[in-house]
Amino acid sequence: MKNFFKKSNFKNMKVKVLLMFSFAALLFSCGDDHVNKPGGGSEVPKQILNPRVRNMSGGSVIYYDRPDDKNLRYVKAEYTTDDGMKMDATASFFTDSIFVQGFSNACTIDVFLYSVSASEVRSEPVSVSISPEKPPYLVAFDNLEILPTFLGVRAATVNETNAKLTVAMYKKNPDNGRFEEIGMSFLNDERIDFTVKGQDTIENNYMVKIRDQWGRWSDEKTENIKPWFEKQLDKSLFREVRLCVIQSGQDVIPDQTGQILPSNFWGHFMHWWSGSDVRFETLYDGRYGNSIGTCYHTRPTGVLPQHFTIDFGKPYTLSRIVIWGRFSDVEMGAGSNDTQHVFRNGFPKRIQLYGSTYTGTNERELQDDIDNPDYWVDLGQFILRRADGTTDMITGAGTGGSADFGTVEDRLILQRGHEFDFPQGMPQIRYFRFRSWELYNPAVNAVMLGEISLFGTEN
Repeated sequence: MKNFFKKSNFKNMKVKVLLMFSFAALLFSCGDDHVNKPGGGSEVPKQILNPRVRNMSGGSVIYYDRPDDKNLRYVKAEYTTDDGMKMDATASFFTDSIFVQGFSNACTIDVFLYSVSASEVRSEPVSVSISPEKPPYLVAFDNLEILPTFLGVRAATVNETNAKLTVAMYKKNPDNGRFEEIGMSFLNDERIDFTVKGQDTIENNYMVKIRDQWGRWSDEKTENIKPWFEKQLDKSLFREVRLCVIQSGQDVIPDQTGQILPSNFWGHFMHWWSGSDVRFETLYDGRYGNSIGTCYHTRPTGVLPQHFTIDFGKPYTLSRIVIWGRFSDVEMGAGSNDTQHVFRNGFPKRIQLYGSTYTGTNERELQDDIDNPDYWVDLGQFILRRADGTTDMITGAGTGGSADFGTVEDRLILQRGHEFDFPQGMPQIRYFRFRSWELYNPAVNAVMLGEISLFGTEN
């Protein structure tokens, strides 16, 4: 009996070994010819039908009818641009058009369209003649203006196709007569408005040129530009204007219980607590970076949007604003008061700024209708973003032993302040309104600010 089991086990083992060798031999018998090759037959797919062309700036869309062929997987276009670059583009089986681009100028060329199967077998080409129009980088250059701005120079133009463009600005060095780069920006906006700040208010020669995404440069455009002077507005002349009091003729601040805030008539003087100074004047008292207890702080039971109005004391043409949130001059982290207020709580997220068209001294002639363009001009809506470009609230909490207290880059933004330029061509403004639409913590309605500074000129 023992011998029987031994013989049976030995026989089974021989069978298993023979099967393993047979399977391995089967694998190797396939040869290298079939390794890493897509499936599908060797049939040539049918050609595309009825090609039509729509030319546009910098490229052309070629429409076609797909053939009734299950072997077709995609369509490939091959072409040589007007300046000799070999290009190609592909379109999947599920679409009926293909976009070709990358031309240096308006031109007429032939594009060859191939039907391609799953096994990469190509049909004979279908030749299509296209005539792309002047490309976006040259259109942008044709419409380019080099203009002065406050302590800077602007390059303004159009980019109707939202193409990827690079705008480079240069300034002539008076010592050697050479143009030296002072700024470069990569843009794909419909309207390009690139500004380089930090320039002296003396006339100099500036040059701008534009590059497309394939490395082609436009010609150069030069202008003699004298940047405009700007200064910080004199905060000693600032004071609050409570418009609803003016409009109603009342001498007291009316009760706003249950009301949507049409204005800042309740004055922002009311939120006091022991050791803290949150009067309206703290908005422009020059103190920031240590503003946990000395800051602008509205009533916690208010509703959004909230806004306040300032009389500058005289009319100005505004250039920019710098906004500091509520933060203290200590490191962000566990135990810091900043963990309550930095990109949290009442730290403004989305704001809108206005200037009154009335510049006289009689405040009773100042209308409170903020949405009426006959009385107020919109200076822009702005977002106070974190350093990474997001508007994520700092939570102070975390997972896996880590906590969210912001980044070093966030801290630098807080110290510098959030800076926003005002649009060009605005009228002179004496009365200024700051509206808060959204705060970092959606559960908080009290607006908290450390300081604001405004810049411009009296001319």
